[in-house]
This record gives sequence, C-alpha cells and structure tokens, in this order.
Amino acid sequence: MVKENISEKIYTPIRATIFMFLGLVILLATGCTPLHKEVIPTIQAEPIYDQLYPYYVEVCAVSQIRAKFTEYGGSGGHAVMYLKGACRDTQAEYPTIEVCDAGTVDLSDPETGVGISVNKLFGNVNWIAVPGKRLFYRGNLEEDQLLDEAHARATIKVVQDLKIFKGVKTREYYEESVPEDESEDEFIYRVASDTLGTDFAINFGRTIFCSRLPVTRGMMGKIVENLNEQNRKYVSGETEYKWSGYSDNCSHVLHNSLAAAGVWSFKSVRTYKLKQFFNLSIPANETINLAHLSTKYPIEDFYKIYRDDVKRKTLLEENWLPTQPGALFQTIGVHQKNDLYDTGVSIMVVQWPLLKQKSRKIKAIFEDPRYTTDLKANLSSFEERYEEILEERPDDWDNVAGKNAYKKARKVYYEYIEQQLQDVNEKLSLLGQMR
Repeated sequence: MVKENISEKIYTPIRATIFMFLGLVILLATGCTPLHKEVIPTIQAEPIYDQLYPYYVEVCAVSQIRAKFTEYGGSGGHAVMYLKGACRDTQAEYPTIEVCDAGTVDLSDPETGVGISVNKLFGNVNWIAVPGKRLFYRGNLEEDQLLDEAHARATIKVVQDLKIFKGVKTREYYEESVPEDESEDEFIYRVASDTLGTDFAINFGRTIFCSRLPVTRGMMGKIVENLNEQNRKYVSGETEYKWSGYSDNCSHVLHNSLAAAGVWSFKSVRTYKLKQFFNLSIPANETINLAHLSTKYPIEDFYKIYRDDVKRKTLLEENWLPTQPGALFQTIGVHQKNDLYDTGVSIMVVQWPLLKQKSRKIKAIFEDPRYTTDLKANLSSFEERYEEILEERPDDWDNVAGKNAYKKARKVYYEYIEQQLQDVNEKLSLLGQMR
C-alpha cells in the first residue's frame, strides 16, 4: 500500500508535465481559421426525403450574429440541433421532449420535430425545444419577405404563445435582478426577445450549416432520454447549471446526446483544466466531424470497426453504423432582405493552420451532390459500397464456431451490410415511384 502511494506521488507530477507539454504543442500548432463569406447559398434536400427517413438528427453550426441594434455575438458562432421524430411534451413544467407517437403525428412531415438550443442565459435548464423547422430555423419568414421589426415582434409573440420558455429561469433570477412585478408572460416575451436569432428564428441573423444523419427510433429515444436528464438535474437543483465556453458549452451538450445513442465517444465536461483542453467542443468542428463520419468513414474495413469500442458496441447492440445512406450536408443562408442584421457570415474552424484538414474535408463534401442535394446519387453510392463489401467477404464469414468474439461480430457485420443493401434498394425503388 505504501509503495502504491509513493508510486502515485511520483506519477502524478510526471503525468501533469506530459499533459502540459502536449497542451503547449497543440496550442502552438493549431489555430482558428475564420470563414468569412458574404452569401452562403441555401442547400436543402428535396421534401421527399422525410418520407424515406422519419427519424434523423441535424447537428448545426451557426455563424456569428451581427445585429444592427446591439453588439455582435461571439466569433465562434453557436451550435443547435434538430431532432426529426421528437416532439415537445407540452404538459411538462419545464422544457421536456419525447419520441413522437407515430399514431398521432405525421412522421413524413419535416415539421414533426424539435429544435434544441442551449443558452448561457439559462439558469435552471440546459436547453429549450422549439417545434418545427420553419419556426426554429426561419422564424416563419418566407425567403422573399423583408425582415423588419414588425415580423421580429410577431415571431417573438408566437414563441410566447407556445410557452417555449415555460419553467425556464434565467441567470439573473439567481442574481436577484428580475423585476418583482414582472408577469410570466412579460418575462417570456423579454427572454424570447433576447434569444431571437439564437434559440429560434436562427437564420434571421445567422447562416446555418447542418450535418444530417438518419437514426433508428431506438437511438432517437436514447438522445431524448439524455437531453431530458440534463434538464431534470438542473431543474431539480441536483446540479447547478453554469455555462462554460471552455468546458461545458452548447456543442458539448449536443455532442454527448449523440454519444448516448452510440454515434461517437463522449466528451468530458468540467474535468481539470489541462485535460479539458483535449475535450474542447467547437460548433463548426462538430458539424464537420459528423459530416465526415457519416459519409466518408471506411465501413469497408471491418477490422477497424471491430477495434473501435464505440462502433463495435453500436453495431452489436443497435445494428447500426454512423456512416449511413441519407447522410447529407445542408445549409440555410442568412436572410438577405434584412433590416435588423448584417448578412455577412463569420464562423471559426479550429484546425492545423498549414494543413487546413477540416476546411478540405467539408469542401469535398459540400461540393459533392451525393452528400448535399442528390438523394438518388447518395443511395446509389452506398448501394455500390455495400455490393463491393459483400463481393469481397470471406467464404467462412458466417462461421462462428467456438467462443471467438471477433468472428461473431464479423457475422453480425456482414448481416448488417446485407440488410443495408436491401434497405437502400427498397428506398431507391420508392424514390423512383414518388418522383
């Protein structure tokens, strides 16, 4: 026991020194690359998409907000998420969601979903849920309409009437600076006014970059459960919510909700300072990482999948891998007919400055119709990948004699690929009929 204590005393400062050195190297080597554009085009999948994929997530990085009537937002932008197939629980006393009941709602309607946004203004919850894409992304604003103060006020009134901020307390509540005579309706209207363009009606003043990924109903349930637990623990007082751009920001919450469903690994939050550096979560980086994972990961390499603990576990438990047909990169440009916000786009991407690997990855995806607008080409490309995998599988792929975990997982993998190929063929047939 004494030896173990002495060993730990020696090891701890050595470990700290190693972390400090690595942190210094990375700080010197990495950099923030600003993306500055005047106009980013809107690129959206055809409406038929939702008839083929009832459940999907969109992880979105949104650009810096530049209001003409107040100071600019942070250059890192913001992160939000749209959960297609999740619905608000309107009876709950604070923001809560559930997997939509297919018997009572139309899952082929893209409006059957909720937008999730985290805000540092909140004091007793982590996020709010906004129903439907039109309100969440566009604030019910048509492309040829002028965004003026009247429409902004009307949008805020919609949010107030829907009681989207029901049960929410802002940080000022805990700082005892809320007006004593302020009614609940007045409070909600004021908070909605402060969060316009950030938590809803996002493209009023921001461009939106989204990675869309189809998921199973079971996975949607795990995402919903994880998010609800975040709000529950803060509302109950079990944990105090303190937003941190470094250690617990909007991207951390969204990233870890997907991790709960097996999409990727968890990121630590609020660990000790130096270690937290290796768990940074940057909105643009998260969106790029998901776009690359969902389209470019080498699903042909079973050995690589097997060695990855998260992917192996998700394959065996959910019969799912994060590189999926139907995964698309989508954009919604900031509203151009605009009296309230500047319409230039600024967002930061953290990457190795000389290699610019993140920029190159997203450029390759952004410029390929298979991963943006052409669903038929997307499905056909996965059809080819699956066919090639099955053509090259070994003769003994279904031999699971003994207790060989590798061979058992390999059999599951090839059965999964067979199912995926069948699903893609069915969707291609349906797509042809719908068109």
